Amino acid sequence: MPASLAFFEPRTVAEAASILDEFEGSKVVAGGTAFTIMLRQGLIDPEGIVSLNRVPDLDRIDEADDGLRIGALVTHRRVELNPIVQRRLSVLASTFSQVANVRVRNAATVGGVMAESDYASDPPTTLLALDADVEVTGVGGQRVIPARDFFVAFYETALTPDEVVTGIRVPWLPHDAGAAYCKYVTRSSEDRPCVGVAAVVRLEADGRSCADLRVAVGAAAETPQRLPDAEAEAVGGELSSDRIRAVAEHYASAVDTLDDMRGSAWYRTQMVRVWVRRAIEQARDQAAVLVRADQGDSR
Repeated sequence: MPASLAFFEPRTVAEAASILDEFEGSKVVAGGTAFTIMLRQGLIDPEGIVSLNRVPDLDRIDEADDGLRIGALVTHRRVELNPIVQRRLSVLASTFSQVANVRVRNAATVGGVMAESDYASDPPTTLLALDADVEVTGVGGQRVIPARDFFVAFYETALTPDEVVTGIRVPWLPHDAGAAYCKYVTRSSEDRPCVGVAAVVRLEADGRSCADLRVAVGAAAETPQRLPDAEAEAVGGELSSDRIRAVAEHYASAVDTLDDMRGSAWYRTQMVRVWVRRAIEQARDQAAVLVRADQGDSR
């Protein structure tokens, strides 16, 4: 770390925003997992570091009528193990459990993974499929950014230079919705995904027709991708194998895949086709079980 690098420890979010506004080249750090790597590799050259670790109440997980609020300083491990998340948003707990290894998950924070906007991360994909919102605060006050609008490009978000991520709001899924996150890695089991797919399915009372479908593809392009047109095409009809393949084909054709050490653009396109299908099938089968359980309860 450069000796001249300024270090700030604000006690409030407003103070952190003020520092970022005054020292435009400063970067926010919480868990520091990504920040340290990027600093060592020379990918960033900040004028200062703004640590959020002394700001109170950013490490809370709160349950509300309309959903869950996860503070920016909550670690991946806490999301993974939280009983409320496991019970009511199990796909989110599962997603966080697949990030790297326990040591990383004990340090990496929810706000950090969102603000970093690394294309090869797991949680943003599932949060996009869950229609999550990102809470941010700057010198002008607080605003809420839908996850679909938050990720802009490689390591670029909708945050302004003075804004800090303070939390994530995740709506509850309908009780009869199935959800799955499928992660495909090409190297070690602890590696980042070559492709990650999150799917949410809700079925009609017949247990076959699709009432709602959401699919997010991550790690394949600059930002996590959802295709509303492809999702809408599946709604209203039977979520058959052919229909699921058609949705997967739509994603494979539309996502502008990239090349990196985990796979070529061509290879990623093939894997999008495979893993979109598998994620939808898993979510559909889970939803079918929930529909049958509801029908059993009604009898």
